[in-house]
Amino acid sequence: MNRTSIAQQYFILTVDQNGHMPVMRKDSCNATLVAACIMDLLLHGSITMERKKITVIATLPDGCGHLASLYAYLAQKPRSLNKLTQDYMLSTSRRIKQLSADIGKSLLPAQAVTKSTGGWFGNQTVYIPDPDCQNALAATLRSAVMQDSGLSPSDAALLFLLHETKTLNQYFSKQETAAWKQTWRAIKRDPQNKQLADMIHYVDDLNALMSFWVLHMTGQS
Repeated sequence: MNRTSIAQQYFILTVDQNGHMPVMRKDSCNATLVAACIMDLLLHGSITMERKKITVIATLPDGCGHLASLYAYLAQKPRSLNKLTQDYMLSTSRRIKQLSADIGKSLLPAQAVTKSTGGWFGNQTVYIPDPDCQNALAATLRSAVMQDSGLSPSDAALLFLLHETKTLNQYFSKQETAAWKQTWRAIKRDPQNKQLADMIHYVDDLNALMSFWVLHMTGQS
């Protein structure tokens, strides 16, 4: 499995053993999956984000075929974060289903997932994370947090997303979660490099947008 892909790792740690996002957190987890994909494109230098507007500036990198549908959408014209959220989460579920399926399928060669069928009528293709892969990835993240060598930008972004959707709780102890929070506060105060600083600014914008979006969806229900 490609450890540089935030989206693939987020998928493995968040999708349940039925091949779906957790029922009680489905909306926020799907929104965060899109955010993970955006972070991948940012870290690879394929896009920029200024004043909450996303613009494609380079080709889709090798090994990122699972992001092709999102990249094609962004390449049409610059997109705001609000517009991205609306198009993927509010108006139709087609885009998020395609993106999720592409990510799941991309994990098959590494045997990080198993292809199966599910859904209400049992005819929907789903990709179920391998429990051993989940545990190994979670152990890697726990080790990264508890060491003093510093987190990579991709690990910091992944941990932030997992924490925001309350997924981190099932893999981290209270002590490890407290250590992560302390590390994140330290990173925000003193970013280790420009790439990480840019990522912090993005996730702050994302956090505000997600909060607005969740409230909006709750108001619709």
